[in-house]
Amino acid sequence: MKRVFWTVIWILTATFVASAQTTFYYPHIVNGAVGPYILKTTILLTNPASAGTASGTIRFTRDNSNLALAGSPFLITLTDESGTTATANSFTFSLAPGATRKLVSNGMGASVSGFATVSTSAGTVSGTAIFSQFDSAGNLVAEAGVPSANAVPRQAIFVDTVGGYSVGVAYANPGGSAANVTLNLLDSGAVSVASTTQILGSGNHVQGFTFQMFNPPPPPLVGTMQITSDSPLVALALRFDPTLLKYTTLPPVTLASLINPALEWLQERPWLTPLTSIARLLGSLQLRIG
Repeated sequence: MKRVFWTVIWILTATFVASAQTTFYYPHIVNGAVGPYILKTTILLTNPASAGTASGTIRFTRDNSNLALAGSPFLITLTDESGTTATANSFTFSLAPGATRKLVSNGMGASVSGFATVSTSAGTVSGTAIFSQFDSAGNLVAEAGVPSANAVPRQAIFVDTVGGYSVGVAYANPGGSAANVTLNLLDSGAVSVASTTQILGSGNHVQGFTFQMFNPPPPPLVGTMQITSDSPLVALALRFDPTLLKYTTLPPVTLASLINPALEWLQERPWLTPLTSIARLLGSLQLRIG
């Protein structure tokens, strides 16, 4: 009976922790010039709660070209919704119930990329980012909104590179130690087309097109690229048209939650059959633990 009791406590505690999460991420932040174009990132934050002010911090981390090494503080200039501009690698905020905060990067200098970590006092706070691309005259030529993300150890992005299209992906390791990462490219029939492994340092961030991440480059296909790691990662993807001037968001799909391995563990122990039903119920509610 003690085993039964502690199994129930474990499942319910994990569910409670998930609902009280106060940290989330913007997996990709970019600012500056790329060729003839200027890239800016807009960060939107809101507190949809009916009561209670939420405070927090947004911390920016810059990538390191040596994947095995750690990222570094990302010094970025942002202008808020009131027109106030500041340069830092960390910004604080306070959101009353229903309030919204907008922060836009200035697009100055050479392109720099990384990711952002949002730590808040309330799990109600959520956010979205917007990537905006301008020509040399300041005209908007492309834009896409992307959701914030939670860190998970197993996820996949959709890949559709047929007809000259490309899929760009960015992922980051927000943990305190290096992560062992595996990328596995699957076609529409779930057959592995290409696979590679890498070590991604603490706070480091990767960006690029999927065809650049494998050697040799894979052929055009429709499928997914699975991103698995021994440490939770954050990720996002964009699908580009053949001109690379139009793109749309491809949110990642979580491949597993804590409920699934719990269910497998229970199924291997017939004497815990009553708890299997509870685990299946929780799994059907799609409670993502990450």
